[in-house]
Amino acid sequence: MKTLKTVLVATVAIACSPLVLADAEKDCLLKGTVVHGEQAGQDTMVQIHSVKRYDEDSRCKVRRDQKMEFRLPQDSRLKNAPSGSEVQYRYRSDGSGNSDTELLSIGA
Repeated sequence: MKTLKTVLVATVAIACSPLVLADAEKDCLLKGTVVHGEQAGQDTMVQIHSVKRYDEDSRCKVRRDQKMEFRLPQDSRLKNAPSGSEVQYRYRSDGSGNSDTELLSIGA
């Protein structure tokens, strides 16, 4: 009986650990820099350099070695922004593979 209690306690502790919740829903503020291709026809990219919680009630657990892949929404403001412009995005995912990325601001 004592062994059974130990196993149950360990199972509950693992089920509630932050590592298990890491792939759950996320609501993050992404900060990055606009990088235009050097030659005509190359894509405009955003180099993300900061990922944190969108607000104090949000969850945004991302490990340094964790890969986040998503497509940025088409936005003419991004293409017209000069290289080096700072951008902010809101990234939300529901934990089941569905995600949404919204451009919040572009600064020089």
